[in-house]
Amino acid sequence: MTEQLPQWVLNLTDSKTTNSLKEEPKSKLPAPFGYKPVVITGGKVKHKNSANGTPSSQNINQLQIQKAWQIAFGPAKSIPMNFVMSYMSGTSLQIIPIMTALMLLSGPIKALFTILTTFKPVLGNKEIEPQVRVAMFVFILGQGALMYIGIRKLNQMGVIPNTASDWLVWEKLIDYNRGIESYTF
Repeated sequence: MTEQLPQWVLNLTDSKTTNSLKEEPKSKLPAPFGYKPVVITGGKVKHKNSANGTPSSQNINQLQIQKAWQIAFGPAKSIPMNFVMSYMSGTSLQIIPIMTALMLLSGPIKALFTILTTFKPVLGNKEIEPQVRVAMFVFILGQGALMYIGIRKLNQMGVIPNTASDWLVWEKLIDYNRGIESYTF
């Protein structure tokens, strides 16, 4: 018993059928950078020169600015998630809420120390340096917002000593009866 191949397989392997197919462009979008269309005629491969084949410096600058802003908004995208996570973990003095708050502090501090390596792919171009610096400032603001959520969480838990009762050990005792003679009968 021999198995008959489907018609579409026969059509794909037949050179007459594949040459008769006409490919129509579905859209007028420009080709991506580095794309070189290939034309096959008579068994020879020819590369078409496209006007969009080599990126211009203006396009590269725009892509680098876009990448800088993507990096800058990374911390801002995680602010709502971290805020809800800190709310849901509660204010009790247990390991999970404490670790959540400490990670909200340690993560941004580490990111601020490595800000130059974070933005290294887009630094070095003098034409776009002002826009990259603004993106770095937005990155710092996002990290600051994450740190604020962590500090707020530690304050709600009562770990941060910010009331007078937290510092009673170091206060000097004031004797209001000093110098006053009292008579008891």
